[in-house]
Amino acid sequence: MKIKKDEVVWLLIFIAPAIILFTLFFILPLLFLFVTSFTNWDGINAEFVGLENYVKLFNKKSFVRAITNNLYWCITAALITVPLALIIALLLAHRSRGWKVFRTVLFIPQVVSSAAIAMLWAAMFNAEYGLVNFLLDYIGFSDYKNHNWLGNVRTANAALIGFSLCYVGYFMVIMLAKTASISEDYYDAANIDGASQFQKDLHITAPLIKSTFFLCIILAVIFNLRQFEYVYLMTAGGPANKTQVLVVYIWNELTVQRLGRGNAAGVIMIAIGAILLLSLRKLLKSETYN
Repeated sequence: MKIKKDEVVWLLIFIAPAIILFTLFFILPLLFLFVTSFTNWDGINAEFVGLENYVKLFNKKSFVRAITNNLYWCITAALITVPLALIIALLLAHRSRGWKVFRTVLFIPQVVSSAAIAMLWAAMFNAEYGLVNFLLDYIGFSDYKNHNWLGNVRTANAALIGFSLCYVGYFMVIMLAKTASISEDYYDAANIDGASQFQKDLHITAPLIKSTFFLCIILAVIFNLRQFEYVYLMTAGGPANKTQVLVVYIWNELTVQRLGRGNAAGVIMIAIGAILLLSLRKLLKSETYN
């Protein structure tokens, strides 16, 4: 079907605002980020230094640690958080008594300030009055009575990863909503064949929400790749850069006026994100969730 000339004109008029905004607030900043990553820029003066910023970044153990930690967060989210959300969604999909209460409780962290939850989590792991140490001491683990979870290089990452489980409700709600769209005809046929509830979950519900499960993995990777406020508020990347992540590292570079190097780290983060997303699209067969 041919499009008339006047229709093309009107089409361009309607999409022009979106194109202009996309160019101003995405394309141009991205180009600026890329160009300034090759300079020694302090916010006022800029000197072209080529690949020096990138070389210095990869020679810093703290930056390599930040990349490793981000990948660690992404893998944990994909292998633990999202599968756990799937299990909870399958259980709540049965609509058992009180299921709405559990759904609400699990979703509460999504509507509460992330800063407030981060501070609450830090208080729970406090060495002097934290709930975690109190419970461990109560059940007999007296060695942990005054243990500084977030300040110890051996336990800081584990404590932060545990915090990420607070947000399992977000992915649970997405998959639970998908289960509501499944036709009851499938379950009626399974009941006639004498299938158990577990068999129905395994062979009907889970396969039919597979695309949503894959989408949640993609979202989890994106969220954890740009992780900032939780790490910054609870550990600021410490102790000894053990919990350092890319966005906190970039923030630290910007605060000391090393804007060129910080932008180089930003370019690397974008490249890592692109590689991860393209790999996931291929691995998870992107056509299943389009």
